[in-house]
Amino acid sequence: MDIISLYESLEFIKPEIAISATLLLIVIFDLIFRTKKSVLPVIGTAGLIATLYILVSDLYITGFAFTISESNTSYGMVAVDSFGTYFKVLITICSILIIYFSEASIEIRKTYDRKGEYYTLVFGMILGMFLLVSASDLILIYLSLELLSLSSYLLAGFTKLRNRNSEASLKYLLYGATASALMLFGISLLYGFTGTTNLVAINLALQTSQIDLLILSFSLILLFVGIGYKISAVPFHFWTPDVYEGAPIPITAFLSVASKAAGFALLIRVIRTSFVLSLDDHGTWVMLYGFDWQKLLIVIS
Repeated sequence: MDIISLYESLEFIKPEIAISATLLLIVIFDLIFRTKKSVLPVIGTAGLIATLYILVSDLYITGFAFTISESNTSYGMVAVDSFGTYFKVLITICSILIIYFSEASIEIRKTYDRKGEYYTLVFGMILGMFLLVSASDLILIYLSLELLSLSSYLLAGFTKLRNRNSEASLKYLLYGATASALMLFGISLLYGFTGTTNLVAINLALQTSQIDLLILSFSLILLFVGIGYKISAVPFHFWTPDVYEGAPIPITAFLSVASKAAGFALLIRVIRTSFVLSLDDHGTWVMLYGFDWQKLLIVIS
């Protein structure tokens, strides 16, 4: 990737850069001004408002960031479109409300000395969600999901005021680690018989190659384990009641809205980009021959 294309890619990910800069500001301010932690939510809110302004300004911009070349064809790792921007706006608005709820929460007030760590983890979640809704490569999807999940594990047991906090964090970690491992196994299988991890390239490979339907179905079910865990779909939902009960109330709200929105955005993008052949006259997706996503979604619903 040359310097010009790198600069163009950075232009496409300005919201993610704004969130990252806010996260760094929170860490630096917390390290330098240890007694002025009340300013941290102000910094966080200002960063989110700036991010929201960038998102609204670039609402109709489309393109790909960080393009890679495979077989004389270029594919992007990050897709920038109105679909992803819509979910980012939803996540940003939810995050602003969560900061307000956190400041009003008695549970979070009791952890005043660790407020810097709290907001650092919250913005780690936001960055993971931003990348997740725009990722068009399986490797970036996995890394974004891990960034989101690792922050979530810590926040679920952050307050340590009750035994339920630690239990929620531990159960979340165990279920998440299992789902993550299975998803990574599915990604490796999918890469093995398509030769690529890019969603657009996978679509082309499935159209032009003869792939064993049994292996394809097995790999996609494993891939869906990671997505289903994130959206609490049956049968990957067992962690949800314990975590929602044991986590601090603002984090429960954050997980139930923003995190779920990012998970559904990921599910829609994966299916739409990799497994849809075209649109018919009525605008309905015409799926590629092979794995029946429709029946799977009906069953888990």
